[in-house]
Amino acid sequence: MILHNIILLLLVAAAIAALIAIYRRDQRRLRARRSQLFKACHELFAEIQERQDGLGYPTLTGLYRGRRFHIDAVIDHIAVRKVPSLWLRVSLLAERPHLATLDILMRPQNVEFYSPANDLPHRIEVPEGWPSEAVLHSDDPERMLSLQVVTPHLDFFRQPQAKEMLITPKGLRLVYQASQADKLHYQVLRQANFALPVLAPALLRDLMDRLIALDLAIDAVPPAAQAS
Repeated sequence: MILHNIILLLLVAAAIAALIAIYRRDQRRLRARRSQLFKACHELFAEIQERQDGLGYPTLTGLYRGRRFHIDAVIDHIAVRKVPSLWLRVSLLAERPHLATLDILMRPQNVEFYSPANDLPHRIEVPEGWPSEAVLHSDDPERMLSLQVVTPHLDFFRQPQAKEMLITPKGLRLVYQASQADKLHYQVLRQANFALPVLAPALLRDLMDRLIALDLAIDAVPPAAQAS
């Protein structure tokens, strides 16, 4: 009986050790897979830096067309009854302390943890001709960028993956749905398995070019006339 118990304990210990080894192997594979996200885009940048913490997607910073960008990806699995999304956040760093924050968010569900929209106290009326699904917020309507400056750049939202345009005293940001998790894999294992291992340079270039175009449009307006 004692020998039987010892053998049983050894079998259980071996099974646990095997499960731990499999878990660690899968975690290493997941980290390595996610580390590839920006690899094809490195050629776009000068002075590039990339950092990956834990199992998350890497964060990239670098110079593109003489401007500094900060780019990261956020997994969103908070929304109930929705397949998780991978949101790409592309930020152009440009100091404009005289401007307030203006957030343009499409189809909000009040679970956009990656967006500052819910922390901005003022709801702005959507101008005529703007996307009807847009919701605008600001922390100071009197100092936010004139919406007339933004209007020519709203073609970004013609893409169904376009989620947010953010204008702040520290820079500009676009949020774009880079990928959506495999539905069957998520329903069975409750894990967000994205089919996009490597981001296409053409997509990232387009988003950065859009931010530069908006940045140039803001610069073309005298600072005294930039605010509403």
